[in-house]
Amino acid sequence: MSCPSTREHRTPSPVISLTVLPATGAGASGKAPHSRMGWKRAVVLGVVQLLIIAHVVQYMIDGETLAPIEPSEGMKTLKDGVVTAGFLFFALALLSTALLGRWFCGWGCHIVLLQDLCGWIMKQCGIRPHAFRSRLLLFLPLGLAIYMFLWPLFYRLAIAPWTMPDLAPPTLSFELTVSNFWATFPGVLMAIPFLFVCGFLAVYLLGSKGYCTYGCPYGGFFAPLDEIAPMRIRVTDACDQCGHCTAVCTSNVEVHREVRDFGAVVSAGCMKCLDCVSACPKEALYFGLGAPAFLTKPRAGAKSSVSWDLSMREEIALAIVALATFFAVRGTIALPLLFASGVAAIAVFMAWKSWTLLTLPSVRFHRWQLKLARSMRPCGWVFAGLTAFVLTGFLYIGLLNAAIGLAERASEGVVTPAEVVFSGSPLTPNEQETAAARRAIALYSFALPSPIGFGMEGPWLLGVESRVAYLRCVLGDFAGAEAMLRAAGERDGWSEAIATGIGQTMKGRGRLDLASAWGLEQCALHPEWEGFADSVSVWLREEGRTEEAIALMREAVTRRPESLALLRRLSLLLCESGDDGLRSEGIAIIDRTLEIAPDNAFAYVARGRAYRDAQDFVRAEADLRKAATLAPESSIVLDTLGQFLMSVDKVREAATILKQSGELRMHGK
Repeated sequence: MSCPSTREHRTPSPVISLTVLPATGAGASGKAPHSRMGWKRAVVLGVVQLLIIAHVVQYMIDGETLAPIEPSEGMKTLKDGVVTAGFLFFALALLSTALLGRWFCGWGCHIVLLQDLCGWIMKQCGIRPHAFRSRLLLFLPLGLAIYMFLWPLFYRLAIAPWTMPDLAPPTLSFELTVSNFWATFPGVLMAIPFLFVCGFLAVYLLGSKGYCTYGCPYGGFFAPLDEIAPMRIRVTDACDQCGHCTAVCTSNVEVHREVRDFGAVVSAGCMKCLDCVSACPKEALYFGLGAPAFLTKPRAGAKSSVSWDLSMREEIALAIVALATFFAVRGTIALPLLFASGVAAIAVFMAWKSWTLLTLPSVRFHRWQLKLARSMRPCGWVFAGLTAFVLTGFLYIGLLNAAIGLAERASEGVVTPAEVVFSGSPLTPNEQETAAARRAIALYSFALPSPIGFGMEGPWLLGVESRVAYLRCVLGDFAGAEAMLRAAGERDGWSEAIATGIGQTMKGRGRLDLASAWGLEQCALHPEWEGFADSVSVWLREEGRTEEAIALMREAVTRRPESLALLRRLSLLLCESGDDGLRSEGIAIIDRTLEIAPDNAFAYVARGRAYRDAQDFVRAEADLRKAATLAPESSIVLDTLGQFLMSVDKVREAATILKQSGELRMHGK
């Protein structure tokens, strides 16, 4: 039965008894159409999920594993030339799609498993989600795919050479294994709402596989490639248009219409689940070779077309809603792109359904009658109110994100390096930089909670406060910056970043003694703060308390003997102590770090300097030349080598190297 929201309400007529005609054809048995492929696909998708779990378990055991087999990893390949496992996997999926059609979406994607599971649960509860049919929203996945994969490549090749002329061209390299598996994945707190929004809500509002249709950027490439695939669902003359195929299709394709009008399923939404093939009582459908969709012409007499839920004007208006929602939520606490696209598609549906409450006399949503005979029902008011609340919330978030984006743009005018800001005798910024810092603070403050601004509390708040605190330091307001960071620590709990920021503000106003005392106090309370201990050791050394700095690092290394960062800091402190015995110990520690990371140029620089101080010039020169070989584009490395060669009277070579170093330094390298 047609949904009342898609047609005009008519005045009820008297009840009339109708004669029931005997059933004929394929449906004569009276049995509901049923797919025999559902459980098979569930098994395959379950195996995919088990493989994902096994991948994670292996990483947790070994600490290193195959890089994430995730299509988004291909962005790194296109942008920087780093070939990843995810890129290779995505390339194979795209190539196979060009031959077999959009099979991966139906048989290999773990998000499809989530949507199928949600759809099955709803079916057990008596809920049959209806497909939402929009023309323009179908292009959202393609736009996202271009944004993710083609835009970075275009920017790198066509724009970056003009805006960043010193940017080195990408070089081909491979990164097939990783030791930080979770680096590119959102945390658990993001995964839970993602599963709810892109699983349950997407299916409930948009229909089965609604997220695949309107939100998945990978589908943005799979769908166009499906157009050229010679393998697709085809029909024989045995078809009697019973409609079983359309009834069981979980890809929201009107299979009976397409095979009637084209002799094959030409819709790019077909995910080759084969439900229609297995449910056909006449066995008239099959998956076979033939003309691709873009070469398939309508049969003679074909006149039907897909019935869309929106007029073209509504399509355009709701496309604006989709884009506005996507960009509004995209920057919220680093919301993943795949999550933002799902939220945008859901916002479009809610806006459309609420619009029908204004324009149609009767509107229904699943089993809920929202409006009947131009009279709003209570559930209609609830739905309209919920839509207004959600869209207003997105507008509010969008304004906050816009303020933060404008603040980031304004802060680009703040160019004083952090080491100068926190030097204890900072330079007074010029008029333009001062204006940029104040403008950025004002915009950032808009996103802070009341009474300062109009924002809300959340995990993103500390990032905004930290940026405001830094800009205050640029303007010389170290006390205000420290007060803001202390308030954040009292509110959210103390963290390594907050403690470091507070120490920096003390150091910036010329109180290195307070920074060191604060650092030692926090290190005693939080011995697990590895990076903070490193910073405190630097403060102690700058204050002339080298022995205390060494003792602090020894204690930290005892707790984390495999930490390269701590080992390197301890070795530097020992090598620069001026004591021959400590210097020898420092060189031994550098040897240990080079066993772990043999290609670290700066470790060779540190050891070369230590050998130089020990008057072992042969070893010093060998290490510094090795460093220059490993990092030929580093002005620091070349400058160190050049100065050393100058000191041993290799003046001509030293002059050449120092000239190269100066040129690199001019380009910020």
